[in-house]
Amino acid sequence: MTERMVKTGYLLGVSLLVSAIIYFFAANWQGFDRWTKVALSVGLMGMFYGGSAIVAYTVRHHRFLSNWLFVCGAIAFGISVALVGQIYNSHADSFWLFLVWLIPSSFFALLTRYDPLRFLSIVLLQLTFWFYYFPSSYQVERSEWESFATLLVFSVSNAVIWVSSRSKLAYAAYVAMHGWLFLLFVIGITEEKFRFWPYAYALLFIVLFYFLKRRSYVLLTGIFAGAFFIAQYFRIVEQYFQEWVFFAGLLLAAAIIYMGVFLVQRTMKRSRSASDVPSTSDEKGKVFVLLFQALVTAVASALAVSSVMGLIALWTNDFSPYALFWLSIGGFVVPALVWRKGNKVVRYTLLAVGYMLGALSASGVSVWLLASYSVVLAGVFFRSTSIGVRIMTTIAVSVYGAIVVSHWTDDFRFTMLFVLIFNGALYTHSKNRYERIAFLLLGFGALLLTTVDIGGIDRWYVLFHVLFVAAVLGFLFLQKAADERAVAWGYWWLFFVWKYYEYAWDLLHKSLSLLLAGVLLLAATAIVEKRKQLVFMGQVNIFAKKWLPLAVIVVMQLSFIGYTAFSKEQHMQHGQLVKLELVPVDPRSLLQGDYVRLGYEISTVKNVNERGTIQVILRKDETGVHRFVDIYSLNGKPYHPDAYQTGDVLMNGKMNGDTVIYGIESYFVPEKTGGDVQRRARFAYVRVSRTGDAILEKVSDQ
Repeated sequence: MTERMVKTGYLLGVSLLVSAIIYFFAANWQGFDRWTKVALSVGLMGMFYGGSAIVAYTVRHHRFLSNWLFVCGAIAFGISVALVGQIYNSHADSFWLFLVWLIPSSFFALLTRYDPLRFLSIVLLQLTFWFYYFPSSYQVERSEWESFATLLVFSVSNAVIWVSSRSKLAYAAYVAMHGWLFLLFVIGITEEKFRFWPYAYALLFIVLFYFLKRRSYVLLTGIFAGAFFIAQYFRIVEQYFQEWVFFAGLLLAAAIIYMGVFLVQRTMKRSRSASDVPSTSDEKGKVFVLLFQALVTAVASALAVSSVMGLIALWTNDFSPYALFWLSIGGFVVPALVWRKGNKVVRYTLLAVGYMLGALSASGVSVWLLASYSVVLAGVFFRSTSIGVRIMTTIAVSVYGAIVVSHWTDDFRFTMLFVLIFNGALYTHSKNRYERIAFLLLGFGALLLTTVDIGGIDRWYVLFHVLFVAAVLGFLFLQKAADERAVAWGYWWLFFVWKYYEYAWDLLHKSLSLLLAGVLLLAATAIVEKRKQLVFMGQVNIFAKKWLPLAVIVVMQLSFIGYTAFSKEQHMQHGQLVKLELVPVDPRSLLQGDYVRLGYEISTVKNVNERGTIQVILRKDETGVHRFVDIYSLNGKPYHPDAYQTGDVLMNGKMNGDTVIYGIESYFVPEKTGGDVQRRARFAYVRVSRTGDAILEKVSDQ
């Protein structure tokens, strides 16, 4: 146990340091000049990579730490690329950023076969695809078939990784494949495109369910299939708000239950025949059955509740919430609880429908009635022996109880505190691993919500943050069950993402706090390890026989950062200064901090609808502002070169319809100053090189 605690301490300390670095650079602190920031980022890369190599070859019983430091070096390279973009105002969250980051990370993953590097690569691939299709600094107009082909290529790329991979990466690639296919479906619905795709997508689900043998893939496919059915149903409801649609929804819910039971039996049978082991008795088989039952219940109950509420809306204009409340109990909850020998999926669906209808009517019934019902359901929990009934009843009591507490207090944190205490009590009472995981998910979720910014930083804000961190660390250090520690790890990383986008506390102050906490935790862990005299055995050295190609890639990374910064600095020093009129907007980048989106007066070219590279002619007017004159060249071919005059400026861009993207649409600002910049900015000062490339230098009100 001590060995696990020490490893956990090191991993926590390293995660705090990496988070501190990301937060610090995203804060865009103005205390350093450009070259100092670049040197600092390169130094951090060298520190992680160098520390990894030193630990690997001098402290061999710490190879796990060496591997983690190497992953941190790969992450630090991405941070450095983002920092260079921030310094020189490159596109916010540009797909080029993630593509440049992806290339060396992929080579690292191929050379080392280390799962964290593989996972980093698959995440970077998805981010590259995402920001290519959804750029954050500008809008791209695509034709219907171009959109379809692009998203399909993204999906097929992940499918290739899934088929060719022999590691856990295959699951991530499979999920990503379905994610892009589902996004294709959603875009088709919202933008009324790809009208044939829902039929093809449904056929694909049928084929996959027929041929897939591995239970985990059947479960993952079921998640996306369930989302597909629900989205399709609501799409039809929106088009035809009629009785037959809602009756069809009820029939569809019943069909999904039947199909779910059939798929469970078929998958378990195929797994048993493939392994010659009775799958229904092994632990993985039980987990699969439980999760698939939960999936089918969720999809079927969502369809059933929507259908019931739709029929009520059609049949009556003034349906009493009390009538709905008693209907939920008498028509669904009681039959599900009494029918103990019935099919589990059917019982769970009835119970879920009853609890959901009860939640929909809860705001309109007496608080005391709802509180009494919650107490009765708590009794049902303790009397029931069914895991599914107990878990769903816990969720229901958590929701109903939160509604009751919210009537007695306006403080959202104390409402979540009730959910935390209730699920915490059930967690300590229960001995079943599945119930404990469910209670843990609910409890940690409620505790995380207590850290939300409500009116700025006060003593409660600080107290709940301390409570959350203490609870997570307690589980990570003291809990023996791996699945429960996995829940805590999930909330640990979610907490960092949550706090990055929260504005109550400055990123710079967060960064310093995380840095201090990381250093102290690493030091404390090292002291504990030394006192216990631990020796870690059976570790993998990712440098084994591969140190030379890894070192070459690292040198190339460092050289890329140095060359990119140098070339942009030369551009800033020697480029021609151009003043442009603009219109700004204000968001936060994924890695680079706050920025202002800029729309330029020269970005729209009237009476032109083209795609490709473009070079425009800019000419200074009597006020000193450069205005668009004409197109000099398009896709490398002369367009109107005769319009160019002495003193004009040629600037490169990319044509998208009638809009030109110059690569200067993002202006990064120190944290919380974007609003001021947005209010006063009227002009942008841009440095244009002899070759026509532009770098944004500053924005101003004059």
